[in-house]
Amino acid sequence: MDKEIIENLEKNKYLKEKLESIDKLLLGENYKEAYLKFATILEYINIKYIKAKYNMDMPDSSVINIITTYETRDKELYENMKIVNGEYNDINTDDIRISDVEYLASIVNLIYKYMVDKVGEFI
Repeated sequence: MDKEIIENLEKNKYLKEKLESIDKLLLGENYKEAYLKFATILEYINIKYIKAKYNMDMPDSSVINIITTYETRDKELYENMKIVNGEYNDINTDDIRISDVEYLASIVNLIYKYMVDKVGEFI
C-alpha cells in the first residue's frame, strides 16, 4: 500500500502494529480482511477520540451512533463519517478490491490526522 495513504497512522505505535498486519493481508491478497481491519481501526479511533474530546463512553460504537455523536459537536467529523457510512452501504463485501482498501485507508488517515490536530495524540 502507498505509504502516503497512511502516513499519519504510521506515526502511532499502536496503529503501526495494526498496519503491519494489514500489509501481510494485502500481500496475501486478502482484501476483504484488510478492509474490515481498517473499519475496525476507524471504529477504535472514534471511540478513543470521543472519550478524549467529550469524555463520553461509546458502548454502542456503530457508525450511526458515531455520526450522531458528531452531529452537533463537529461538522467535519460528522460529514466524514457520513461518507464512511455511505461507503459501507455501497461496498460489496464479497468483491473487495485493493482500491477499496486504499480508499478506506485514506479516509481513516484523513480522519485520524484531523483528530490529532484537534486534541493531540489520544491513543
